[in-house]
Amino acid sequence: MERRQTEALQKSKERRKQMEKQLFATYESRWAAIASHSANKYAEPLTFRSIPWPMFVQPKTIEDITPGRIALFLLSLSHSDGQSRKERIKAALRRWHPDRFGRWLARAEERDIKKVEEGAGIVVRCLNDLLGRDEETA
Repeated sequence: MERRQTEALQKSKERRKQMEKQLFATYESRWAAIASHSANKYAEPLTFRSIPWPMFVQPKTIEDITPGRIALFLLSLSHSDGQSRKERIKAALRRWHPDRFGRWLARAEERDIKKVEEGAGIVVRCLNDLLGRDEETA
């Protein structure tokens, strides 16, 4: 009986790892699609819901974007093999930094600009906190 439970637990962990890996791949491919349309002046405007937020479950509201959810997603061991925590955080900061994120904000629908800007601010503050903690322990 105990052996079956152990096997079931192992299978469950493996399914979770695969799901997390797939969700991260989807996140990256969604960003690639947005970037590939950035030169097209007729590209669809971005909305709060169309932004690939760095979380396993895409937020419906600003309140859904939390440091814990961001850290869980970015620091998952299920993806980004070979990258350290610090490398993952820095890569995310390059994407979400206000100077770079401004080009995506410029494509946001008027009604969503404030929400997208606020959400991006939450992400950046979380990433800066994670990086600061990472450097303190180094």
